[in-house]
Amino acid sequence: MLKDLFCISKVFASVLVALFFIHTGNVMSQGLEKEMSLEENIPTKDPLVVKRINSSIDDAEKAFGQVDPLKIELQIQDLAFPNGGGSVAELEVRGFHNGETIFFNLIWSDSTKNEKSITHAQFRDAVGLMFPIEIVKISPETPYSPRMGDRGKPVNIWHWKADWEKELATGYAHMEDEYPNMFTDFDFNPEPKQIQNELYNSTALMSGGIAAGSLLSKANRGSSVEDLNAIGFGTLTAQTHQDVKGKGSWVDGKWNVVVYRPMKTSDEFDTQFEPGMETYFNTAVWDGEEGDRNGLKSISVRWRPLKIE
Repeated sequence: MLKDLFCISKVFASVLVALFFIHTGNVMSQGLEKEMSLEENIPTKDPLVVKRINSSIDDAEKAFGQVDPLKIELQIQDLAFPNGGGSVAELEVRGFHNGETIFFNLIWSDSTKNEKSITHAQFRDAVGLMFPIEIVKISPETPYSPRMGDRGKPVNIWHWKADWEKELATGYAHMEDEYPNMFTDFDFNPEPKQIQNELYNSTALMSGGIAAGSLLSKANRGSSVEDLNAIGFGTLTAQTHQDVKGKGSWVDGKWNVVVYRPMKTSDEFDTQFEPGMETYFNTAVWDGEEGDRNGLKSISVRWRPLKIE
């Protein structure tokens, strides 16, 4: 009897495993069934001209007033599963440089200000700029994915985050800020045992992200922008050396963000800029109120030419 039940259990388990892989395969095929269109490897004709203006970050607003914006239409991210985004229809981009530092201004409409991402239901507003690392030619004959690059075709991404901006002004956000009545054994035990003291005071055991040097866990990042690389979907990686700075403000239903960096750096994984050069860029926007995060975002599906005056 026991032997028969054991055999039946094995058959049932096998069926469940088979169904799981069939379901997973269907989900993955739904996400991968759409391929990039031919249009995605034809850059738009209108370039963003980064003007030469002898100004600094302190006078950036005045300098951007001398620059015509490039308006970029955005759409839902519809290639990689799970698809999403699409709530932000348009983004304005301006650029200038002073010979040493390059500045970009990004403005978009957003009726809500989302600058927290502590609880499971909170998502931040954010914007990203992406550049190919090398000088490349992009065409249907020489494709270069405008969606986070591809194997052997890396990109440099500057990702501004609203919650990081808030933390620069008000300090690092803690779980207790969102849950003031929360209780933990280690925090509030009036007479902790020695082992509890040792554990609680051990960064390596109690704060793995900090111990590992994770940028996401650092209390004093010093910037609201993360400097990243990617070679396609699922490969986004923070750089060891963070060069990009930024600042953003939300006024009357619009985000106004400035990101900037030295034109030249010593990092081989950075895009390098110099006066007179031409390259490409692309953009993405996350709307926290709509649950945007990771691949759920509003995107441009075509590269834009970038000309540095």
